[in-house]
Amino acid sequence: METARASWKVLQHDRELAVLPVLGALASLVVIAAVGIPMWLSSDGIDDGGSSAGSEPMMWIGGIIILFAITVISIFFNAAVVSGARERFSGGDPTISSAIKGAFARLHVIVPWAILALTVGLVLRAIQSSDNIVARILGSLLDMAWGVLTFLVVPILVVEQTGPFRSVSRSGELLRTTWGENLIAQVGFGFIGLLVAIPGILIAVIGASAGSVAAVVGIAVGVAWIALVAVVMSTLTAIFQMALYLYATTGQIPMGFETSGINDAFHERSQGPLMSRFKSPRF
Repeated sequence: METARASWKVLQHDRELAVLPVLGALASLVVIAAVGIPMWLSSDGIDDGGSSAGSEPMMWIGGIIILFAITVISIFFNAAVVSGARERFSGGDPTISSAIKGAFARLHVIVPWAILALTVGLVLRAIQSSDNIVARILGSLLDMAWGVLTFLVVPILVVEQTGPFRSVSRSGELLRTTWGENLIAQVGFGFIGLLVAIPGILIAVIGASAGSVAAVVGIAVGVAWIALVAVVMSTLTAIFQMALYLYATTGQIPMGFETSGINDAFHERSQGPLMSRFKSPRF
C-alpha cells in the first residue's frame, strides 16, 4: 500500500494530471465517432440495396484505423502523465499544458511504439481467441509477460526517446532490477482498483434491478464511479512508472516516495548480484 499512497500524494499535489486520461478518453470517443459513424452509415446503405462485395474490406480498414488511433491516443496521454510526473519529481510544477507539450515532443517515438504495441496486442488476442485451450493459456501467459516486460517503456520513451525495439530492450534491462516492484504494482494497483470500483458496480446492479427512473440513475452513477476509479488508477500507475524508472536508472528515491518502500525492490547496483540483494517489495 505504501507505493500507492506515495503515488496518491503526488496526485494530490498535481490533480490536473488526472484530467489527462479523461482527455484521452474523450479524444478516443471523437475518433470512434468520426470514423465509425460514416463507416456504419456506409455499410447501412450497402445493406439497403447496394453491393456488399467491398463492404468487408472497408470495415476491416476502418476498424484498424480506429484501433491504431485509440492506441496512439492512449499512449500519448499516458506519456503526458508520465511527463508531468517527471516534472514534479524534478522540482517543477506540472500543468496540463506542460504535460501535453512533453508528450507532443515525444510523438516521433510514441507513434512507432503504438504500431508495435498494437501489432503484438492483436497477435496475442488472436492466440487467446483460439479454440485450443493450450493456445489460450499460452496466449494469456504471453500477454502477462509482455505487460511485465514493457511496464517501463513509456517512461523510457519520455526520457530516453528511443525507438520501439530499443525501448522494449531497455525495459527488459531495467526489469532485472525492478521485477519485484513491477509485478507487485501491476497486481496491486489492479486489486486496489477493483476493490474501490465495487461500490460503483453494486450501485449499477441495484439500480438496474430497480426499474424505471431509478435504473437509469443507478446505472449512470455506477458507470460514472467506475470510470472515475479507472481514471485515478491509470494516473497513479503512470506516476509510479516514472518513479520506478527514475529509481532504477539513478538510484535516487523520487520526491514523495522516501517512505514508500520502493527501495526494498533492490539496493544500489554496486552491491552485488541482484538475486542476492533482492528484498520482498512492499505495495
